[in-house]
Amino acid sequence: MKRYLNAVIYILFFAVMGAIMVLFNPEVCIAKEFDASLNVMGYDRNVAIYINGVHISRITGGRSQSVRLFLVDDPKIKTLSPEMQKKMKELFCLKEGENTIEITFSEKGKPQAPGQFTVSIDSGNYKVPVLTYIKNPDVKKGKAKGIFKINTDEPAGFTTVILE
Repeated sequence: MKRYLNAVIYILFFAVMGAIMVLFNPEVCIAKEFDASLNVMGYDRNVAIYINGVHISRITGGRSQSVRLFLVDDPKIKTLSPEMQKKMKELFCLKEGENTIEITFSEKGKPQAPGQFTVSIDSGNYKVPVLTYIKNPDVKKGKAKGIFKINTDEPAGFTTVILE
């Protein structure tokens, strides 16, 4: 009988410890991850994009490009080495809530078959894009400024911001 009592105590101890580990594990308890990406289709365009005044130098145009964007105060950047922090700093440019974007583009050379120029910001937590900007092939160059809001979760009644 004493043997069974010891076995039950061990089993209960491990069950309680397992429950505590699951409930209080920081990786399990963290908030929903912020998710955003900037996508550009500009095969025959030179492109410059600024978000909250930060130049996204990885987007240059001339092809299809996409980068993942993070919150300015995202703790992930502190886990990187100092040299990687410097390289990645421009991608940590978003603020939860209101953000600004500036888009500048111009024709690159003489394209044989000019295509549509598009910019979008998407979030995996939203059903629709957060922002879209589209220009027809006959528009050779242009500038646009706008404001968009982005949150961890899609707000009720959200509609895509369409830049003109």
